[in-house]
Amino acid sequence: MKKYIYLKLFILSVLFAACSKEQLPGVSPYSPEKELIELSFLKANNSNLDKDYKAIIDGKDINIEVPKGTDLTKLIPTFKISDKATLKIGTALIESGKSAIDFSYSQSFKVIAQNETTNDYYSNVLLVGLLPNLTLNNNSSYSSYLKNNLYIDLSFAIPTTTLNEAYFEDAYNARAYGDFDKDGDIDIVAVARNGKANAGLEVEFFKNNTFQFQKDQSVFTGGAPKMVSGRKAIVGDFDGNGWLDVVIAGTGYDANPYPGEGVKILLNTNGKFTTKDLGVGIGYFASVTSGDIDNDGDLDLFVTNNQSISKFLINDGKGTFKYDAAMYPNTYYNKGYFSSELYDINNDGYLDLITGGHEHNNANTIILWGNATGNYLTSKMTTIPKNTTNGVVLDFDFLDYDKDGKTDILITRTGSGNAEAGYYQGYYLQLLKGNGTAFTDVTSSNLKNNANANGRWVNWIRIQDVDNDGDLDITSDDKLYGLVWLNNNGVFSK
Repeated sequence: MKKYIYLKLFILSVLFAACSKEQLPGVSPYSPEKELIELSFLKANNSNLDKDYKAIIDGKDINIEVPKGTDLTKLIPTFKISDKATLKIGTALIESGKSAIDFSYSQSFKVIAQNETTNDYYSNVLLVGLLPNLTLNNNSSYSSYLKNNLYIDLSFAIPTTTLNEAYFEDAYNARAYGDFDKDGDIDIVAVARNGKANAGLEVEFFKNNTFQFQKDQSVFTGGAPKMVSGRKAIVGDFDGNGWLDVVIAGTGYDANPYPGEGVKILLNTNGKFTTKDLGVGIGYFASVTSGDIDNDGDLDLFVTNNQSISKFLINDGKGTFKYDAAMYPNTYYNKGYFSSELYDINNDGYLDLITGGHEHNNANTIILWGNATGNYLTSKMTTIPKNTTNGVVLDFDFLDYDKDGKTDILITRTGSGNAEAGYYQGYYLQLLKGNGTAFTDVTSSNLKNNANANGRWVNWIRIQDVDNDGDLDITSDDKLYGLVWLNNNGVFSK
């Protein structure tokens, strides 16, 4: 009897389930859902992006912001739509995270439900970020350096160093040139290198009195600042008061345990300097360069530091700087970077950063391309091939030696301590022909007698028309070196 009852209940449950699955008359068995739930551009699928960007879906509008300068023609969207729905543009099926789409104009996205009803959405891509400025190079510290027309044997201006030694080529690695007193000629701010002791030496001011230079320490309000070893000095009007200021990067005593030094700014008002520490701490600051990184009208700074990480310092317009950690890749922490310049190399209106140092210690010479995000990214980077013999990079210069409208790069190198070249022994100039963002080494064909393995390393090179023939030549900054390569139709000869 019980078995009969259980069997009857089982049959009834099966019949009930079958009836529940019967479709009601006039109702489709297929889903009508056709919503575009979310859409993003992921960095993982779009190598030209600095991060992920997510759209705001407002009714039928898909609104998404990406940085200015982004190539919109081949962006890959990642999206989520209603279950069992599909997404098409025209007749083309779009796959999330796979299909490349041209977003340079508004696209019509059609979400198709399982029951074949549709819902249309329209894309709106807004370019945001820094506006390009094609005149940025004019105010960079590199361009300020080139405006210096003082080409002399510096032993004439500084016959005796602050250590009472006869002037020699790298006695003052940090030198700044400018008309600091607005009397119409070029003066010198120089910082000696103390190779004898971990003790600061006074920063010195040499006033130009019609090419008779006179040391004048009265220009420093509250006394001359001191540094153990200034490595690079640059000029610019950092506080916007119309007078040239000076920023000095220091490395400190160049021997174990390498205690390091800081970065100072000398703010100039009416020909008098007030000194401030830039607050970046103590490190091995071998380079500083400036330019309007964020395109806001004032001069910002970049400093190299191989004891931790190089830094971007953003100016408030009044000569006060704030470190922005997001702007420089943290993958270069504790790398041997010693040299840098900010310059719009590819002429797109954003300052590019070229930096180098000890290539033999995995500090590759790189160009981080400026862009509308304001950040310098490894995804927007060009690496310059290493030089195994002269792997110490000292300086960068820019020129257009072949007059093709593209920026070419001159790299000053010295020996990296192998069998062919001793450590910091000799010099090697490398000429790279530019093609926008790619470079070809043309040293062997266009720069004759470019190296001397037994000579002194050269701290600074200058690009200038030394023979007044209308094209740019290559010389040492200090005439005492006696290095000149004259330009003859794009070929430099020593």
